[in-house]
Amino acid sequence: MAISEALTRTLNVAGNTVAREAKDWLPVSAKGKWSSRFKANESSSAASFSPSTSGQTSSSANSTLSLPRFNPPRTPPYYDNDDDDAPGSPSRTRPRSTYSRLHADIMIPKRNITLTQKLAAALVGVWFVIFFIIIFRGTAPQVDFDPLRNEIHNHKAIISPMNPNINYVGRWSRNKAQGSATGLLVSTYFPGTYFDVRFTGTSLSIHLGNLDDPVTMTVRIDDSNTYEILPYGREVVSLARNLPDGEHAARVMFSGARRTDVEALYVDKGKALLPSVGKQRQIVEVFQDTYNSSHPDVLSWSYLLASKFDVDRVLISGNDMCISNCPNDITPLDKFYFLGSLSAARGMPKYWHFEEYRPSLIILDLGVATKRLMDKKLMYRLLLPQDASKVYSESYMNFIRQIRKKVHKRVPILLLRPFDGSLETESLQVVQILRQQGDKNVHWIDTTDWATDTLDDEATKHEMRASFLSLHTCPFLRPRDECQFLYPFEGKLEI
Repeated sequence: MAISEALTRTLNVAGNTVAREAKDWLPVSAKGKWSSRFKANESSSAASFSPSTSGQTSSSANSTLSLPRFNPPRTPPYYDNDDDDAPGSPSRTRPRSTYSRLHADIMIPKRNITLTQKLAAALVGVWFVIFFIIIFRGTAPQVDFDPLRNEIHNHKAIISPMNPNINYVGRWSRNKAQGSATGLLVSTYFPGTYFDVRFTGTSLSIHLGNLDDPVTMTVRIDDSNTYEILPYGREVVSLARNLPDGEHAARVMFSGARRTDVEALYVDKGKALLPSVGKQRQIVEVFQDTYNSSHPDVLSWSYLLASKFDVDRVLISGNDMCISNCPNDITPLDKFYFLGSLSAARGMPKYWHFEEYRPSLIILDLGVATKRLMDKKLMYRLLLPQDASKVYSESYMNFIRQIRKKVHKRVPILLLRPFDGSLETESLQVVQILRQQGDKNVHWIDTTDWATDTLDDEATKHEMRASFLSLHTCPFLRPRDECQFLYPFEGKLEI
């Protein structure tokens, strides 16, 4: 009996201890209800285990052991931070962690926040941010992260992009622009455009308006044969520095099909630009339906050809465009030629003003892109070969007629046989028909075997093409006695 009484006392003491611990982690709202229940169980337990003065056990000792009942709330209002303890999850009745039991009294019940409350909190946060910006604006030191720009604004003389001593070659537009370095802007959308400038001093820099879309520039200083390529040009770019103090000349060419904005030029303080001598040079206009952006433009056959005669070259290059009625809303070449750009940005002209320059010679290098479209597009494959050829020839003739009617009535036009041989017969027919109709200033140049398949070096191909083509272009750019070293050219069809 003594052993049974000792075991009973031990179990009751353990139950009371559990009850006291449960009381400690209960929320405040449940403590009152549990306290009364705990006191009742504690008093009944004390009565059950009171030792008998007669040395006999009480009647309860001979019956089933009476332990205090431990009944925590069935749905506690607080849960652990674990997602699977949230109301409605399968493990909702999992025992709490030690942290939750110790800190249940100070935990805040979860509640649903309405959309209005969220918006109000966000507005308060925004107002605080604006307040701090207004209060502390201008108090922090201004850090210049572009030392070149800082140096230029402090030690350089600014030159307007519309200075008459800058010789722009190609299709450029001139506009007023708020926010630019000078309030003016000279822009172009065509690859291969460039400008020439003569200046005094030891350095030359350019201020571009291209912030998000940098351009690639190729720079030549003092008429040397060395060109420096400056990729990723944007904002202020140094074109030349540490030159001998004196007169210098620079050519800056822009590659790629991106829009280029020139805001200003910078020279040394006290220095200036000199009158340009390039405005008296002749101009060769080259119109292509494709553009190879991977090949340096200064090594292209068109630029090398112009360099042989010391003339300017204007390049108008389409991006895989057909001559007329292109599929998929592609701008055709017979419209693209008369546009100032394809850019929809403000300030770019819709149509080109042809009075800006008058070319001495026009070279048309067309047919490659149209042949590609004929091979790919269903609208061409449904036609018979002779019908497709007729469509191409008529489109080509109508395009040349538009040039004659609208802008250049007597400028010589050379049609090149495409270097890959695409549509060569159709190109020849265009020249023959136009000459029969009275246009004797249209010529067809046979480019067969002009280093297209026998050489792998792209630069050598362009050099040979420029050399061969110079035989045919010299009579249009130089007096005949200066072309005696070349093969005779009588203005006939070269077949």
